[in-house]
Amino acid sequence: MSLEDYLYEKTVECPVCGNTFTVIAVKQKAYVVESRDTDFCVRYKEINPLLYDVWICQLCGYAAQKSTFPDISFKRAKLIQEYITPKWVARESEKIIDYDKAISRFKLALISAQISKAKASEVAGLCLKIAWTYRFMGETEKEKNFLTNALDKYLEAYAKERFPLENMDEPTVTYLIGELYRRLGNLEEAATWYSKVINTRAGSERVQKLAREQWHLVKEELKKNSAS
Repeated sequence: MSLEDYLYEKTVECPVCGNTFTVIAVKQKAYVVESRDTDFCVRYKEINPLLYDVWICQLCGYAAQKSTFPDISFKRAKLIQEYITPKWVARESEKIIDYDKAISRFKLALISAQISKAKASEVAGLCLKIAWTYRFMGETEKEKNFLTNALDKYLEAYAKERFPLENMDEPTVTYLIGELYRRLGNLEEAATWYSKVINTRAGSERVQKLAREQWHLVKEELKKNSAS
């Protein structure tokens, strides 16, 4: 099968300017999971749906993840029209999106989110997905930069927002913060956040299992480090 066999066109309406346009979406049959990373990054067998996660209105320049695209408030939409639309050059949407194009699209969504004062959790989710995309590309330093940005914003959201955050309950976000700390080399903080999940005994069985496994992993690393 060719790449295009996994894709189809879908019509959507821009909540900022009312423009109707088509986006390229991934067919459900393409969602065949190969493996999952410990920070919830999913690896797929045939095509990576992450590359098609951002929708962009070609008319006004509003960009967002498909999950949040329709939900922008009137106040935020006004900020898009004021600061993004005047500088936006209308363009055709790409049919086939590679990793470089996906990064550009995610960064446009990040600009839209920042300029329109989106919640910290929305910004965190975008930074995390940009980090994952760089991971697929083997760009380790760029991945770490965006993992750092994601961690900062998840900590802000954890302190200030109501759960769920981006469809994640509190134990899931708590675990994810610990995992981001671990991936960035801060093992003590990672252990603290994993412990929070384990001690509350809340959340799904999967998140509890991940927290226990990663806590043991970190403890072993800390032992090795103190012995050397």
